[in-house]
Amino acid sequence: MKSEEFEAKGWTERLARALSDLSRAQEPFLQENWRRTPRKYVLVDERDETPFPLDDLQTLYARACHGGTFGEHEYYATLRAAIDPVRSTLRSHPTLWRALGPLIDNDDFWVQTRGRGSLTSLSNLIGGLMARADELPGDGFHAAARELHALLDPAEGKDATAVPDDLDIGYDAVLFHGLCLEEETDIGGGLTMLPFERARVFVGESVLKDMAPDVVKFRDWRLVGAVVRPFRWRPVFRRRGRIREMEAEPPEPFVGDALEFLQLLAVSHRSPIVCLAAVQECFNRSACHLLGQAHKHGFVQWGPSVHRFAPVANPPRLRTEALEEARAAFEDRKGDRYGKLAPVVARLAKALARDGQFAAEDRILDVAIALERMYELDGGEISYKMRIRASCFLGRGAEERVQIMQSVKKFYGIRSEIMHNRKRKTSLEKYLGVFDTGFDIAARTLFKLLKDGPPDDWEEMVISGRCSYPTSYIFPLRAITEKRP
Repeated sequence: MKSEEFEAKGWTERLARALSDLSRAQEPFLQENWRRTPRKYVLVDERDETPFPLDDLQTLYARACHGGTFGEHEYYATLRAAIDPVRSTLRSHPTLWRALGPLIDNDDFWVQTRGRGSLTSLSNLIGGLMARADELPGDGFHAAARELHALLDPAEGKDATAVPDDLDIGYDAVLFHGLCLEEETDIGGGLTMLPFERARVFVGESVLKDMAPDVVKFRDWRLVGAVVRPFRWRPVFRRRGRIREMEAEPPEPFVGDALEFLQLLAVSHRSPIVCLAAVQECFNRSACHLLGQAHKHGFVQWGPSVHRFAPVANPPRLRTEALEEARAAFEDRKGDRYGKLAPVVARLAKALARDGQFAAEDRILDVAIALERMYELDGGEISYKMRIRASCFLGRGAEERVQIMQSVKKFYGIRSEIMHNRKRKTSLEKYLGVFDTGFDIAARTLFKLLKDGPPDDWEEMVISGRCSYPTSYIFPLRAITEKRP
């Protein structure tokens, strides 16, 4: 913002000097406060992770500014003398002057962000500036003052001030457990995957406290990842407002897309991925503090399988080839081919995540349903047709086709046992092995269908002679369409 009445550089210089003076003046008052009410320290693996005393400072500023109310006017005189230049400089910013109004004693104003608002005060704003300066290297007061001016400047026109460190970027996020992420990964479609270590400045640890307290306790962030969609935002400052206002333009669907990608990622890795929570409108913690607000986010929707979170698990690392497989399918999710196979993707992902008394049997049935849907099987001789079609579609030579036929036969033998026998004849360990084999065939089939599409006619694919088998597997062509004797 540039005008004859307001010069941003001079304003930030004055604010930085006043904040520096205040930081020295407030120290004895903070120490006296902690003598009366001991400060709580946080140690993690012998590291001091005690948070910045933002709440203590904001309370201290409020008592100093309203000391007469508490009978402490004389006690806080020197602190108040250091606070007044900061308050005066803040009030001189045109945006805050309009929000605060002409009454010199009024410290309160309204901040609206993406349809949600709350009341804050100059005392909270000063505390937030102190917290942000503490995070920054070097001369943190000048940097924090510049960032606050950028957030106060209306985001309109070519002359709008750019916000340093992208503090005006927020995220919608879906938290998940099941893969170990080490770096930011682009998904496509405006979505990105982040390790929680990177996302927690937006999402906040409080979301995990109820469902994953051990992760928060031991700071083992590798157990949690996030699919995020960024958005730009700017605050609106008013004298008064509403807690909730309708958005002019509702946001594009996000959670459904994120869950679809996580399902594809689970299938491509052959490993369960559990959705922990979807969190909307997550703001940068430092930006919230600069605006005198507590770190906030929007509505939290818990995942249906959040109870499956295992804090002692060792999730597999993200594999490049599996990521590319899932990403290619995700990019084509709007096409007819993906639309027909979307229920198969969901069922296979669900099979991996099943738990409970009958999980071993249910997983195998899930895979069988997925296979029969993909290979378009109906009528009789399902196991036999499945062997022929799967081996011909996936096999790259006679030997591999025979292996696929044998694996499918074994898988469908267990499937029939589950469906038709009252007592389990097979051990749980064998169930798990058969499931892994059947799931691998289903996953390979799924991604090949998504990439290349199905043959025009499954029976013609086999009859055309593109598949060759050893003599022991030669069969009459009529067996494809007619029941064998």
